Amino acid sequence: MLELDTTRTLAAACVLVLSACGPAPRPGTADVESLREAVAAYHEAASAKDSETVVSMYDEQALMVPPAGALVDGLQEVRGYRFGFIETPGVSLDFRTTELHVSESGDLGWSVAIGDITIEREDGGMDRDVVRDVHVWRRQADGTWKVALDVWNSGPVPND
Repeated sequence: MLELDTTRTLAAACVLVLSACGPAPRPGTADVESLREAVAAYHEAASAKDSETVVSMYDEQALMVPPAGALVDGLQEVRGYRFGFIETPGVSLDFRTTELHVSESGDLGWSVAIGDITIEREDGGMDRDVVRDVHVWRRQADGTWKVALDVWNSGPVPND
């Protein structure tokens, strides 16, 4: 009798292990929508120059790759990073998300946005820059999304 119970236990364990090795579920609409909401919240906070909220949206192990600058490694360094668009008076920023995807496993996502930056000069004139902003997002244990990788650079300014 013990042999039969052991065989059943082993068979049940094999079924559990094999079912865990199957294909990961595809991300659902809720996954994509929750990431879309996180991306929108990040852009809203950045445009509002709310540095506290912006920083709170980075993962503990975040890596930032600023153009022509040193890598910013980890949340502690992100906290100390000078976000020029936030700290500089006369700068306004407006984002438009162009790409947004969630991995099949649902634990990573990525977004691409175009940031239109307007800079008021001291002489009353205006300058403009366009940034291409790529974020890789990591889903946290509580289901929220945080920026794990942030890479951006300037792009060509479109003709209006």
